[in-house]
Amino acid sequence: MTAVGGTSLAVDKNDGYLFETGWGTGFSPLGPSGRHWNPKPPGYFLYASGGGTSKRFDEPAYQKGVVPTSLSGYWGGSGRVVPDFAADGDPNTGFIVGQTQTFPNGSVRYSEYRLGGTSLSSPLVAGIMALANQYAEHDLGFANPLLYSIDASAFNDIVDPSSTVAVARVNYANGVNARDGLTYSLRTMNQTGTLHTIPGYDDVTGRGTPNGWSFLRALAGP
Repeated sequence: MTAVGGTSLAVDKNDGYLFETGWGTGFSPLGPSGRHWNPKPPGYFLYASGGGTSKRFDEPAYQKGVVPTSLSGYWGGSGRVVPDFAADGDPNTGFIVGQTQTFPNGSVRYSEYRLGGTSLSSPLVAGIMALANQYAEHDLGFANPLLYSIDASAFNDIVDPSSTVAVARVNYANGVNARDGLTYSLRTMNQTGTLHTIPGYDDVTGRGTPNGWSFLRALAGP
């Protein structure tokens, strides 16, 4: 099984790649005065990418030499570490999904909302791997050994940002419409707790995120 981690992805106005951090979000609502975040950033822990070292499963051969022993040996043995690689998983930097829903008043209609978590990063990776199969002109099958054997340049290596980054978010107070007003909060990125983004493999983003054509070419091989 391939384990997918999450990132927070920033793009510019032309959809160019700006920066990417490990997905871990601190939550600071705007205080009653409307002038201060309360509590001060990074605030409360809200949600994040998962990862870590297994106590049950041994380290697979394909991870040896790539995963640092400080991670594989975390529990004193040599364990399987996840994730393997990552994609955008932050609902604050994700995409909008539209679907028909039943609302509190009983009406059934189309609406759109932000999406994140496993429901974002895993489908993104599934789509990327479908493109990789198409580019390679054959089914790559179980991808993990290949994911660990290709050059690091096939991935964007996700590390801590040079300074704190955050996004301001506006929500409906009632979760449905603006009738009851709006709420404002600051979502501070890269708050990953006991997991850490480091150069090379890490337990937040694995080997990193797919680096466009370099990733597809590396999977396809010569």
